[in-house]
Amino acid sequence: MNFNLFKIDTWWKAVLILGIIACVGTATINIEFIERKHLFGFGIGLILIGFSHWIAWTTVNSFEQGGALSWQIIKHNFITIILLFFGIILTGLFVFFIIKGLI
Repeated sequence: MNFNLFKIDTWWKAVLILGIIACVGTATINIEFIERKHLFGFGIGLILIGFSHWIAWTTVNSFEQGGALSWQIIKHNFITIILLFFGIILTGLFVFFIIKGLI
């Protein structure tokens, strides 16, 4: 069985998994000091950020001086920029609501 999908080797995979944990945690765990809707919104924002970078993750190949070079970069298009924008807005908004609810 190949578990390369679960390997956290870049920051956006950690953000994506943290968002999934936050969304699943709101449905399964009774958290008394944070409102569930705020944690769920925070998780959705993190998921959008992670998905936008996952979609933009591309492999670049180059054939120079008799050798093949390959590396991976993040190249955003219009859809990934919109996902990233809404993810940042949702994450920031719900972090504000979580902090406001804790004070």
